[in-house]
Amino acid sequence: MVSADTIRAYTYTNININYLIKNGWKKWINRKDGAISYFKKDKHLLFWYFPQGILLIKFSIPKFYYGTNAKVFDLNNASLIIKLVNHRIKRLFPSSSSIVPFENWTCSEIHPFIHLHADNVKDKITYLECLKKLYYPRLKKHTYAMGIQARNKSRSINIYSKSDEIKFRADNKPSAISLQDLSINNIENVIRFEYQLKKHSVKYHFKNNRKVKDVLRKDFCKNILVAVMKTIGLDNPFLYKTETISKIKKEFGKVKARNLIEFITDLNENSECVINTKYSKRTQNNYLRILKKKRINPIFLSDKVNRKINFTNFEQPTKSTFQFFLLKIFLLITILKLCNVPLKNYYIKPIALTSVFTAEAYFHEDGGG
Repeated sequence: MVSADTIRAYTYTNININYLIKNGWKKWINRKDGAISYFKKDKHLLFWYFPQGILLIKFSIPKFYYGTNAKVFDLNNASLIIKLVNHRIKRLFPSSSSIVPFENWTCSEIHPFIHLHADNVKDKITYLECLKKLYYPRLKKHTYAMGIQARNKSRSINIYSKSDEIKFRADNKPSAISLQDLSINNIENVIRFEYQLKKHSVKYHFKNNRKVKDVLRKDFCKNILVAVMKTIGLDNPFLYKTETISKIKKEFGKVKARNLIEFITDLNENSECVINTKYSKRTQNNYLRILKKKRINPIFLSDKVNRKINFTNFEQPTKSTFQFFLLKIFLLITILKLCNVPLKNYYIKPIALTSVFTAEAYFHEDGGG
C-alpha cells in the first residue's frame, strides 16, 4: 500500500518572539549566515519559526500516528492526521487566529514510500543485490550491506531492508528506537522503497499544487512512485539470466544480441570499475536505452526466488484476503461435490476446521478487531 513518511510544510504568520521564549521555544543561530530562528519539539512534531514570518512543521506521519515509521499509514485517512495536527497547532498558539488550517499550508518536502514483500529473507537479499546494480539517472549512487541510496540535492531514492534498518538504529543509536519499533511484526521480508522529494523538486514539479491537502493523497503519492520506478526501469521485471538472454535474442539480430548479452553479463557479474574501463559512458547509456525501449531489464536475478516481485503492483494482497480466497475455494469444492452425489442416504464425516476458517478467529487474528 502506498503511503508517506516525512512531510514538511510552512505557512506565513506573525508570532510574538517573547511568547515563543516564554513557552519553551529554543533559539537557533545559523553558523553560515548568522540567521536567527526558534524551534520546539512537540513529541513527534518539530516546529520552526523564522522572524521573517514563516512557521514551519516537519514530522513523520506514521511515527506521529503509530509511534513507529515501520507501519504503513493509509492515506485514505489523511484527514485524521490533518485534524490531529490542527489540534496541536491550536494548543501551541491558543490566541493566534492568523494561522491558517494545516491543510492549507504549503508542502516543501514529502517522502512517499511503499513496502515490497519478498517471500523470505534470502529472496529479499537477492532483490536488494539487483537494486544495487540498477542505473539511477542524474543521481549519485551509494550502496550499503542491506540497502542503497541514490540522491542529489533535491531528491533521494532510498531502498533498504526495514528490519535491518531498525536493528542498525538499535545497535548504534538506541535513543532513536521506540517500543513500537521493537514490537512491530512481519517486516523481516520487507523491502522499503522511499522517494524523498525536497523543496526544489516539489516546487519544480508541482508548482502551485503544493498544499498539504493536495499532496497527502494516495493517488498523488502513487503517481510519484510510478514515475520514479519507470525512470529507473522497475516497470520491467527482474528475470533470470536465461530468460533475459532469451528475450534479447528474440528482439535483436545476431550481432546486436551478442553485444547486448556480453554487456548485461558484465553489468551483472563484474565490478563497476571493470565495466567503466570496458565501456564508455556513452556506450553504456546507449545499451541501457536500447534495452529499456524493448522493456528488458538489464539486471537479472542471480539466485532462484520463491516468488517474483512486481514492483508496480502497489496493492499487494493481504493475508486476510488470501485466507478468504482459500475459504471460497474450499466452499466451492464442497458444493460441487455435493451436487455430484446421487440422492440417497450417505454419511458425511465431520471435519475439524483450522482457525483460519472460523469466523471469530478470522476476525480477531487478522486484525478485524
